[in-house]
Amino acid sequence: MPNLPLYQELHDHILQYINSHEYPENGLLPSERDMCQMYKVSRSTVRQALALLEEEQMVYTIHGIGTFVKPKVFEQNLSQFYTFTDDLKNKNISFHSHVLSYETITLSRSLALKLRAERREAYHRLVRLCSARDYPLVIETTYLPKNRFVHIDVDAVESRSLYDYLSAKYGLKVDRATETFIPILPDSEQCELLKISPRIPCILLERFSYEGDGLVEYTSSVVRGDKYVFKIELNNRK
Repeated sequence: MPNLPLYQELHDHILQYINSHEYPENGLLPSERDMCQMYKVSRSTVRQALALLEEEQMVYTIHGIGTFVKPKVFEQNLSQFYTFTDDLKNKNISFHSHVLSYETITLSRSLALKLRAERREAYHRLVRLCSARDYPLVIETTYLPKNRFVHIDVDAVESRSLYDYLSAKYGLKVDRATETFIPILPDSEQCELLKISPRIPCILLERFSYEGDGLVEYTSSVVRGDKYVFKIELNNRK
């Protein structure tokens, strides 16, 4: 078997470092000059290797700064009702959630207006950190009306989808939902939980779920923008 071209050998070496996380996601790779010295190759060879990695969507370049490791991205289809948990499990991606806090609250004026509910109405407030593989992905803050869901078993919602739990215990059937997507920059607490730097953008996803005409869930999620891509197919059939 003929020897591989130098740029291919360098490509394979860098890729091995990326896959072993020695070069972490969103981490800056050594400069072209440093790679030339490290691997005793020409700048042309380095550029060919990096161009191949970029073509394979393993790295990205910011002009004037350098080349970075591109994070692995999870794709979410929006063509039908979904949950992060079920979608990832259906793709055989290990997923788990951790309850950060749980309390029963009475609605503030602003929340009551948002939910079109009576002020001081009792709601469950559940905050969870949802992760796939080793990646924290989403911070979910969910509000559930106590007059529909009397008790929430916190341990149960760590081990399964919240919708599965509510369906099994309370016969919940969501008939429809609306969602809005807003780009945001994470605050310091969100950065710490999601293990990202402040320069990584996020998506604020708000979902209102209805059973008949009644609101049965409001969830405000902070989703890592470097980890999630939302996709929808648009038809123009007449």
